[in-house]
Amino acid sequence: MSTGRPVMQMFARSSLQMALLYAASTGLSFLSGVVVANLLGATGYGLYAIALSISTLAGLAAEFGLPTLAMREAGRGLATGEWGLLKGLVAWSDRAILLLCMLIVLAVATLASLGLIDARHGLLRVLPFGLLLIPFVSIGKVRAFALLGLDHVLASQLPVVVGRPLLFIAGCGGAWLVWERIDPAMAMAAQAASAACAMVVSLVLYRRLRPAALVKASPDRDVRAWLESCVPMAMTEGLRLLQGQLALLLVGLLAGVAQAGTYRVADAVSQVTLVLVSAIATAGTPMFARLHAAGDREGLQNLASLCTIAMLGGAFIVGLPIALWGDHLIPFVFGSNFASSAALFRILWGGLLVSAMLGMPLSIANMTGHHALSTRSFLIMGMVNASLGALLIPHFGAAGGALATSAALLIATTYCSLRLHAATGIDTTLYGLRHIHKKASVTGRKL
Repeated sequence: MSTGRPVMQMFARSSLQMALLYAASTGLSFLSGVVVANLLGATGYGLYAIALSISTLAGLAAEFGLPTLAMREAGRGLATGEWGLLKGLVAWSDRAILLLCMLIVLAVATLASLGLIDARHGLLRVLPFGLLLIPFVSIGKVRAFALLGLDHVLASQLPVVVGRPLLFIAGCGGAWLVWERIDPAMAMAAQAASAACAMVVSLVLYRRLRPAALVKASPDRDVRAWLESCVPMAMTEGLRLLQGQLALLLVGLLAGVAQAGTYRVADAVSQVTLVLVSAIATAGTPMFARLHAAGDREGLQNLASLCTIAMLGGAFIVGLPIALWGDHLIPFVFGSNFASSAALFRILWGGLLVSAMLGMPLSIANMTGHHALSTRSFLIMGMVNASLGALLIPHFGAAGGALATSAALLIATTYCSLRLHAATGIDTTLYGLRHIHKKASVTGRKL
């Protein structure tokens, strides 16, 4: 029996909640970016962005796919009423994350002692605060994703998407009031402090909002199965984030720190156009797992098609004004040093629009047991991005990084969409809307 109608209602409610949350989050993140970019300048902002990207990528090793696995197990618990594995997973994940964090710190310290980390621009002063950020983000993320899988959308996201950027702005403001200046290391320290506070709030909310049956359940451990699931999920998440950070790192390496700062601003502005896309993706992803567990293929197809049209419309509506007037808006907001970011934004936005037409095949693959397909797609994305970036950035600077990022996103999403359709029959592209139209016409004839 199809569960499409209640799931669609739940999706609409969750999407509205997430849209409001991400609107607030994007506004706060954008404000923090404006403040830090103006205070640090292109070079300082580029150094901060590079250190943050390194910390983000290193943090993937600590997360090891555990947040995504927690979300999947929470969705399965809601569908089946079996909570033992989720309870055991959450407890085991804390120990695993802390162990992995210690190994990461040891690895970075070894690289620094061997002189393999460039210290010319002060990276070694900034990076320790980035490493401190990792356990706070990872442990909090496990609880946040579990809450999301339990359909506590607001509670799962408020500490991360609203609380953390708000605290970051407050931390930077406090540093400015005390020392009358701010440097990349201070900005990164503020990031670590805000992540620690967000983690504490997520821990408290998870303890209060988890189902009574989950509290009473005896924890089960299936480490082998968890690792088998975590490895492809971790690779997928790692490759996904690498796609977002790789161009920035390559621009910094091949074109200089100032160019990296310019690219970072363009990327930050492009994230503004993804407010509705991110809201839809966050609301829809756990529902894909729930529909798959319930065997509701019709509901899964309908949800996939609705996500596609909503993502495309949202990215177009939000991004069009910036694309038209970005040459004046971006320098006015961020400073004249970032005037060239407007052209970079248009390249990134164009890639996002075309890929939005293909829907969410990567998320659906992850939530329906096709982890290998998602991993392969992100691997393709990273390889294309790295290859094109190495080829284009030396000649075109940050613009080459933007072109490489957009091309990689389109190629990998196309591949995943085609392969997913062949394996499951689910059409994630705009063309998949025909399924909804067919159903509506059939229903009309019956009526």
